Amino acid sequence: MVGLLHRNEVWHAWLFRATDFCWAAVESLEKSHPYEVQAAVAFLDGAPDRSRARAAADRLGRLVREQRLAALDPDDLDAYPVAPGYAPGEHHFPHDFAKAPESLARAWFTDAEMERSLDFLVREQREDGGWPVRWRQWAPGTALESRPIVTIEALRTLRAYGRPID
Repeated sequence: MVGLLHRNEVWHAWLFRATDFCWAAVESLEKSHPYEVQAAVAFLDGAPDRSRARAAADRLGRLVREQRLAALDPDDLDAYPVAPGYAPGEHHFPHDFAKAPESLARAWFTDAEMERSLDFLVREQREDGGWPVRWRQWAPGTALESRPIVTIEALRTLRAYGRPID
């Protein structure tokens, strides 16, 4: 939310305290999990102090690679551990972190890794045109409510990378 507000030049007194909180949280990360990293990237991509954001993103990218939080080869998912507490098969991929080429997270992955990730995303599209929910479905309505959001995110990512959308 804080990164989004900064990107859209929305100002409020609360935003200064929230920004300080986010900087402290991101810069103190030593061990993480994919959803926390995604939240950190959302903040860093919109943070107004670009040099500080780049430095924090570089450190975060090293953490992602060291902790193997991104499945770099979708054809060999057994080689990548699922984060504790996550559903079986709940992997995260480069495109989950670098949702657009201009994201600071894009520098974390080679061109080949990113291409494999995007190819996998394309292959995941279902017959009805949507994408599957890849996280734990704790109630019957989880997929029903979440699938449209997952589909929109997939379409936005593919469009950002110039991939054709069928």
